[in-house]
Amino acid sequence: MEVQVNSLVSYNQSAALGNSAPVDDVPVGFMVLATCPLILWLLDGTVAGLASALLIILLFAVGLLCLSVGQKQHLAYDASEVAERPKIPLKLIGSTIVAMVVGLLATTKIAAPAIPLVIAMSSFILCLVSFGLDPMRDKGMDNPAIRLRVVSQDLYRGFDNRFERLLESLDLLQDDDLSERTRISANTVMGLLGTIDFETETLPKTAPSISKLLTKMEAEVAALMDTPDGRVTAFQRRKFHIKMQMLVDAFETRARKSGIGHGRDNFELQTDLLFDRMNRNRAA
Repeated sequence: MEVQVNSLVSYNQSAALGNSAPVDDVPVGFMVLATCPLILWLLDGTVAGLASALLIILLFAVGLLCLSVGQKQHLAYDASEVAERPKIPLKLIGSTIVAMVVGLLATTKIAAPAIPLVIAMSSFILCLVSFGLDPMRDKGMDNPAIRLRVVSQDLYRGFDNRFERLLESLDLLQDDDLSERTRISANTVMGLLGTIDFETETLPKTAPSISKLLTKMEAEVAALMDTPDGRVTAFQRRKFHIKMQMLVDAFETRARKSGIGHGRDNFELQTDLLFDRMNRNRAA
C-alpha cells in the first residue's frame, strides 16, 4: 500500500497521471461483493426500493466494466514501445461511477450530506490508489527513430499483405508454375525490403516506387484472370513471366544501386524471408 501511495504522489511514477503500470491481477469483478450488503439497504419490500437496487447494481456494473476495460488498455499501453493515450479515460469514468454508487448508498442511511460526500471522495481516491488513471501522454511518439520504425514496419506489412493477396488471386487459376514463379518474384522484392534498416527513411522514400511496382503486377494478374474459362495459353504464360521478370529485375537493379540488399544474392534473400514467414506463422 505504501508503494501504491508513493506512486500516486510521485510526479515521475504517478498512478494519478497514468505513468505507472497497473497491476495485472487486480480482481475487479470481486469488487461487487463489497457493495452487496449495502444494496440490501434498498430492499425495503417496495417497488421503488427494488427499482433503486436494480439501478444501483446496473451503475456499479457499468463502473466495474469501465475499470476492467481501462485496466486492459493500460496494460497494453505499458507493453507497447509506442502507443497513443486512450481517447476515452475509462478508468477515470469507472472510478467516478463507483464513487457515486458508494455515495448514493451512504445517503440511504446517513442524513447529513457531508458524510456521504466524504465517503464518495474516499472511494474515488481508493480507486485511484488501486487502479490509477488512464495514460495521459502518448508514448514513444517523440522519438524519431521509433516513429520511423513504426512507419516502416506498417509499410512492410502492407506490401507483404498485398503480395499475399496477389498470390491468392493467382492461385484461383490452379496453375502451379505461374504461382511458384510469381512467389519467387514476390520473395525477391520482400527479401530486399527486409534488408532495410527500419529506423531510417529508406523504406518510406522507396515506398512510392514499390507501390507502383505492385500496382503493375496486380494489373498483370488481373489481366491474366480475365482469360476465357480461366485457361491460360502458352503465349499468355510466357508473356506474363517476361513482364513480371522485367518489373522485378528493374526494381532490383534500382534497389541495389541505392544500397538495398548490398552483398546478398536472391537465394539468401528468399531463404531469410521464408524463415521469417515461418516464424510469424508459428507465432500466429
